Formats: sequence, C-alpha cells, structure tokens
Amino acid sequence: MNTNELVSANELLNRHAQGERDFRGAQLVKANFGGMNLNRTNLRGAVLKKANFSGASLVAANLSEADLYRADFSGATLIDSTLSKASLIAANLMRADLSGCSLGGATLTGANLAKSTMVSASLVGADLRMAVLEEALLMGASLSRAVLSEVKAKGAKLNRAILSEADLSGSDFSGAMMIRASLGRCNLQQACLVEIDLSEADLREADLSGCNLTGANLRGANLTGAKLKNAMLRGADLRSCNLSGSDLSGLLLSGADLNGAEMTRADLRSCNLSGASLAGANLLEADLGDANLRFCNLSGAGLLLAYLCGADLSGANLTGANMIGAKLADACLNGTLLDGAVLPNGMRHPS
Repeated sequence: MNTNELVSANELLNRHAQGERDFRGAQLVKANFGGMNLNRTNLRGAVLKKANFSGASLVAANLSEADLYRADFSGATLIDSTLSKASLIAANLMRADLSGCSLGGATLTGANLAKSTMVSASLVGADLRMAVLEEALLMGASLSRAVLSEVKAKGAKLNRAILSEADLSGSDFSGAMMIRASLGRCNLQQACLVEIDLSEADLREADLSGCNLTGANLRGANLTGAKLKNAMLRGADLRSCNLSGSDLSGLLLSGADLNGAEMTRADLRSCNLSGASLAGANLLEADLGDANLRFCNLSGAGLLLAYLCGADLSGANLTGANMIGAKLADACLNGTLLDGAVLPNGMRHPS
C-alpha cells in the first residue's frame, strides 16, 4: 500500500510492527503517536501537522522536509534523528531530547524548546525566530548562520557551541552560559545578555551594539574588532579579555574590571571609565580622547603612543605605567599618581 493512502496512525503503527519502516510522504494530520516507538522510521516529506508525538521514541528517525506545524514532541526522544529542512513552526519540543539531531535549514519559528536537550545537534542555517529556548541544553551544538532573533533563552547552556555569523539580535540570553562558545561575526544588536557567562568566548568582529551586558562574565573573551556602540557593561568582568581594535566609544564602563585586558588600538573616545580598573592592561595606540578616567586604576598599564588629549585623569593611578609617546594635550592630571611611571618623553617620574 502506498504511504499516501494511509488512513490512520494505527495503520502506520501496525505496518511498523510488521517491520515496515518506509513511510515517506505519509499524510496524517493530527495523528496520535503519543508514547509510541517509531525508532528508525522514515517519514521524510510527511505531512504531520498538529500530530501528537509526546513521549514517543524517534531515535534515528528521518523527518527531513516533513511538515510538522504545531506538532507536539514534548518529552519525545529524537536522538540522532534527521529533521533537515523540516517545518516545525510553533511546534512543542519542550523537554524533548534532540541530542545529535540534524536540523540544518529547519524552520522552528515560534517553537517551544524550553528545557530541551540538543547537545551536539546541528542547526546550521536553521530559523529559530521567536523560539523559546529557556534552560535548553545546547552544549557543542552547531548554529552557524542560524537566525535566533528575538528568542527567549534565559538560563540556556551553550558552552562550546558554534554560533559564527548567527543572528541573535533582540534575543534574551540572560543568565545563559556560553563558555568558550564561538560567536565570530555574530549579530547581537540589542540583545539582553545580563549576567551571561561568555568567559573565553570568541566574539571577534561581533556586533554587540546596544547590547545589555550588565554583570556579564567576559573574562578572557576575544572581542577583537567587535562593535560595542551603546552597549551596557556595568559590573561586567572584562579581565584579560582581548578588545584590540574594538569600538567602545562613549560607553559607560565605570567600575569595570579590565585588569590585564588587551586593548591595542581600541576606540575609547568619550568613554566613562571612572573608577574602573585597568591594571596591567595594554592600551597601545588606543584612543582615549576626552575619556573620563577619574580615579581609574591604570597602574602598570601600557599606554605607549596612546591618545589621551582632553581626557580627565583626576585622581587616577598611573604608577608604573608606560606612557612613552602618549599625547596628553589638554588632559586633566589633578591628583594623578605618577610614581615610577615612564612619561611621554621617556623620562621616569620619581617614586
């Protein structure tokens, strides 16, 4: 019998029990497969809109190109299954196990993936706009060029995930974990990343304009060439991070921890770094024109050839700093500590 002539889910299950596995193109709208065993079943291109797969087992099943609009996969097991180019618009995948799944090019707009497991899953080029990913496990997942704009992903875990060139604009990843994740050239404009853990993450050339990174952990992260225009970084941990060539102009970084940061040629014009700590930071050729550096800790910092014209260094700590070739025209140095610092002319300030 042709799979297009299937009358019911029961008929498919009966034929499945007899050893048949190929049900390509089956059309079973609103079918009920709840709790059933459909391991290694081929449902490629099947029309299964609003079907119930809750608690079902679909290990190594083929659902590529299937129409699964508003299908219910809550609590289902889909380990190593194939859903490439499948339509999962508004589908319920809450608590589903999609570990090792192939979802490349799949459409998951508005889908509920809360508390789902997608460890090492492939979602390259997938469309997850407005999806719910709260507390989802995506460690080691591949999401390159995926669209995750406006997703809700509070508390999600994406350690070592690959999100290069992905679109996360307007998304909410508050409290998420992205330790050592790859986010090169990622679009994070207007994203909410409050208290996110991005330690040792790769954010090279990422666009974080208008992003809320309040209390974020960026320790050891690579932000080379990143755009941070109008980003909020209050209380962020930026120790030992790489901000070389990054645009931080006009940012509020008061009280930020940038100890040991690499900031060669960074744009810090008009930046508010009052009370911030940049001890041992490398600011070679950095532009700090008109920056607020009041009571900033720059002890032992490298400021070679840095541009500090018009900067306010009142009460700043520059002990042991290297300022050879730095430009300080119109800078305010009231109460600045310069003990042991190497001045722009190469002379060392007396201790």
